[in-house]
Amino acid sequence: MKSQSHANTPSLRPEQTDQGLPRPAETEALEQLVEQAAEAAPLPADALPEDLADVRSSGFSLRDKFLNIKSLASFGIAFAILGFAFWRADINLADMWRQIGQTNPWLYAAGFLVFYGLFPVRALRWRIILRSAGFEVDSPQARKRWAGVGPLSEFIGLSWFANCVVPAKLGDAYRGYLVKKNGDASFSRTLGTIFAERIVDMIVLFGMLVVSGLLVFRGHLNSWTERLFIIGIVLTILLVIGLMSMRYLSPLIRRALPKRFQDFYARFEEGTLSSFRPSRLPVLLLLTIVVWLGESMRLFFVIEAMGGLGLSLSAIIFVALASSLLTAVPALPGGLGLVEVGIAGVMMLFDVGQTTSTAVAFLDRIINYWSIVILGLVLYLFSKRK
Repeated sequence: MKSQSHANTPSLRPEQTDQGLPRPAETEALEQLVEQAAEAAPLPADALPEDLADVRSSGFSLRDKFLNIKSLASFGIAFAILGFAFWRADINLADMWRQIGQTNPWLYAAGFLVFYGLFPVRALRWRIILRSAGFEVDSPQARKRWAGVGPLSEFIGLSWFANCVVPAKLGDAYRGYLVKKNGDASFSRTLGTIFAERIVDMIVLFGMLVVSGLLVFRGHLNSWTERLFIIGIVLTILLVIGLMSMRYLSPLIRRALPKRFQDFYARFEEGTLSSFRPSRLPVLLLLTIVVWLGESMRLFFVIEAMGGLGLSLSAIIFVALASSLLTAVPALPGGLGLVEVGIAGVMMLFDVGQTTSTAVAFLDRIINYWSIVILGLVLYLFSKRK
């Protein structure tokens, strides 16, 4: 009888589900209605931006995306930034390699362990977001196929690999495709959950950056840190305004969009807003703090492996968080070029020499960029879920 009632329930378009605004899926029947609404009007591939359409319809071809002129140009820009920085900086290469050679291998290995140990934490956080958005993640079949911490960690690893080898954060779209393929879920709603995850990341990152900066500089900010804080405050305000606009101005936004994007936006909006369940926000914030503290501990072990350099923990946290902002630049794959320059530049605020700062940046990026490229390629080649 229950299945018959579901079968006789008329399909709803996204515009009919409370004007596209998410409602708490308090019952299994309501969850199915929400999913029906999200899938009621499937979009043709040509109704999406080119990159999203490719990922949504045909998956992710590493060869095609990597050899794309945009990807090659982004790598050219990244290496040009690195080359210019080396040319302008007063770096003693012989001394830099000597410092790298004296690195404590066990402490450096701890940096690797901390970095990759965060993937299950990120996967658990995303799983909570997916559950909040009405995705069925708790059935045994879903856990095995796509919704367990293991599969979600794999999806995150594959998407990070994609973000490291192609620009425009296309790895996020690839992550949405992986859920669509393995979980038979809405691509655009999944993108909404990833966008919600990014919002939580950025808000917590800026908050921790401000706190660590105030502890380090004790209220005496220089012009560089003042500009950084202003950028953080502005971006945080814009994110909040964007969420509030999505929640309260949804009909106006949809009317302003071209008709071919309206259904896609409705599902994206639903996935984003329904991810923020008030009852689950404390857990999401706590897990996000753990993630960013873990990212800071990765850099802590790198610096400790080089002898500590006289930096306090709060200073290391500030350096790690400030450099993490640069990975959000979509024009460059994985922030290549900008992050290296950023780490070295921020460390020089604490009277660390250019040569030593460059050595730290080099060692840290082996962990959070080049190891992802190498291990991610292996994962991509052998993954059965790609």
